[in-house]
Amino acid sequence: MPKQIKKKELKAGEKPAAVVTVIAMAAGLVFAALFIILIPDIDSSTEQVQFVKAISAAAGYVLFVLISILAVVLNLRSYNSSKQMGDAMRAFFAGVSVFTALLSIRFMLALFFAGLDNRDMVDKIIGDNSYSQFIQNQAPSFACLVIALSVMLFTGISAIVKLASR
Repeated sequence: MPKQIKKKELKAGEKPAAVVTVIAMAAGLVFAALFIILIPDIDSSTEQVQFVKAISAAAGYVLFVLISILAVVLNLRSYNSSKQMGDAMRAFFAGVSVFTALLSIRFMLALFFAGLDNRDMVDKIIGDNSYSQFIQNQAPSFACLVIALSVMLFTGISAIVKLASR
C-alpha cells in the first residue's frame, strides 16, 4: 500500500488572507462588469447618467477598494506569522491594486455625483472642461483602473492556487 504524502497545513491567518484575496478578485470582476455596462452612458453629454448604474458602479468601486485594503492587511499579517514570500507578494500586489484604483477616484466621484444629479458638484470636479473633454482626459485614470483590476485578478488566482494546493 503506497504512502500518502501529507500536505502542509495552512498556518493561522493564511486561510482568511487567501479567502479575502479571492473575494477581492471577485469584487474586482463585479466592478469591471458594472463599469463595462456603464461606459455607453458616460460617453455622451446629452444623455443623463442613470442613477442606478452610477450608484452601482461607485459602490462597486468602493467595495473593490475596501476589500483590497483588507486583503493587504490580512496578507501582511499572514506573512508575519508564516514568513512565506507568497503572502508578502499578495499583500504587495493588492496594495498596488489599491493605489492604482485610487488614481481614478476623481472620475468615480464625478460619476457618483452625476448619478445623484448634483450638477454643481460634477462641475466642480470636472472644472472648465466639457464632459467629453473630461472623459478623454481620464484615459490614464482608466488605464490605472484596468491595471488595478488585472493585478487583483492575478493575485486572486495566486490565492486560489494556495487554497487548492493545501
